[in-house]
Amino acid sequence: MAWTIKVAVLCVVGSVIVANKEYESPLKVFWKPWDIKTLFKLGKTYYVAATTVRKGPLEFPRYYAYCGEVKVEKDGAPIIIKRRFLHYTKRGWNWLEAKYNVSIETDSTERKPRDYAAVRSMHGMKALVQTLYLLWLENNTCALLYNKHTGDCESWEFTKLPLKEIGQSDCSKLTLVCQKRSSIRYIEECYKHY
Repeated sequence: MAWTIKVAVLCVVGSVIVANKEYESPLKVFWKPWDIKTLFKLGKTYYVAATTVRKGPLEFPRYYAYCGEVKVEKDGAPIIIKRRFLHYTKRGWNWLEAKYNVSIETDSTERKPRDYAAVRSMHGMKALVQTLYLLWLENNTCALLYNKHTGDCESWEFTKLPLKEIGQSDCSKLTLVCQKRSSIRYIEECYKHY
C-alpha cells in the first residue's frame, strides 16, 4: 500500500515537472516544508549522488568534481560541515576538501515559512555559497536539496551504494526539478581512491 502511494506521488510530481516547465522555483513544486535540521547531526556523512553542479569547490568552481561527500563535523552553533570531492590533475586523482559554517535560518517569503541551511565559507569574507532547502526526504535513504542561491539541485544518499546503484534513488531522479542538466557524479575511481 505504501509503495503504491509513493509511486503515485512520484508520478504526479514528475508529470507536473515535465508538463509544466513554467514554474518559478522547485519550492513551488515541493511546497511542503521539511525539517532540514534533521540532516545536520554530528558524524553523519552523505554522498552527493546526482547534481546539477559539475565543478567545485563551492566558492571558486574550477575543477570537475566527482565522488562528492558531505560530513557533519560539528552539530552545535555553528554547524560545521566538510565537503570533499575527487578531481583529476596531471599527477592523478586527488581529494579536495573544504569546510563550511552552516546556520539554519527561516525564509518567510514563501506561502509557508520554511527553514533552510545557509552555508558560508569559513575563510576570507565568509561568503554565502549555498542556501539549501530540503525538498524531499525518502525514508532515511536520500534527500533532495535545492540551492536557491544558484538554482541547483543535489541528491544526497545516506549510504555509499555500489557504483551500479548510485543515482537510482527517487531523490536522484527528481533533480530534474531544477530545470538544469543533472548527472551522476560517481565513477569507478570513487571506490579506488577512498
